[in-house]
Amino acid sequence: MLTVPSAGSADVWWLDITSVNVGRAELAELSLEEHKRAAAFAFRADRRRYTAAHVMLRRVLSGYLDIPPSSLLFHREPCPRCGKPTGRPALERRYNLHFSLAHSGDAVLIAVAAQQVGVDVEQQPASCVCSMSADMNAADAEWGRSLREAGRHELVIRWWVRSEAVLKCTGEGIGHEVGEFPVLGRPGAPAGLAEPGGPDQLVPATSVHGCSLISLPAPAGYQAALALAGNAPAIRLGVQAPWAPAARPVSRGAPVR
Repeated sequence: MLTVPSAGSADVWWLDITSVNVGRAELAELSLEEHKRAAAFAFRADRRRYTAAHVMLRRVLSGYLDIPPSSLLFHREPCPRCGKPTGRPALERRYNLHFSLAHSGDAVLIAVAAQQVGVDVEQQPASCVCSMSADMNAADAEWGRSLREAGRHELVIRWWVRSEAVLKCTGEGIGHEVGEFPVLGRPGAPAGLAEPGGPDQLVPATSVHGCSLISLPAPAGYQAALALAGNAPAIRLGVQAPWAPAARPVSRGAPVR
């Protein structure tokens, strides 16, 4: 049984979706609601991506709680802004365990913590994303004015994953003014990067919208971020499963909006 991270800490798990087997045994672990959501995707690849990610989420959480993956019950917390049931996905309170799931391309990212947590990962898109800068906070957009196009693309995706991580941590979601507050920090501020694997690492964090925010090391061609509730100056990060890609090419996608 895995130990739940202490306050101010988070465990992260990287998984290559192409290495996850999705057969009858795996499908039996999912709830009826998860099967309905998977069936709603128009393309088979998207259905498999969703299914594999949720199978792995259940198995990771099962390791912390010592109960079968199929026995886990999820619900949506109310959005703290509008009160609708569109907030964080959560387990029953008695478990005292928080999590966040993100997937893009072939990468799945799972975070586990003892307090509210949010993660996001995005594959660097092949097409131009400069138009998304119109949604950025003015302070964040200013960073990209002197950059060449490739640099602007990387900056926009870095802004996106950091924004998503914060809004997933708070439970507000991207529907509530994604550019309402700056997330890129300030010149000279810690970038919040960490190396995968090895012992737990204390990673300098930026205080954003009631969260401690860091960028995560990500596979080549991806960017990722993690936000933890509170305004701690650093997050103790445990990389439980470093990225280990399967032997196949990765398709390039665009950020989900």
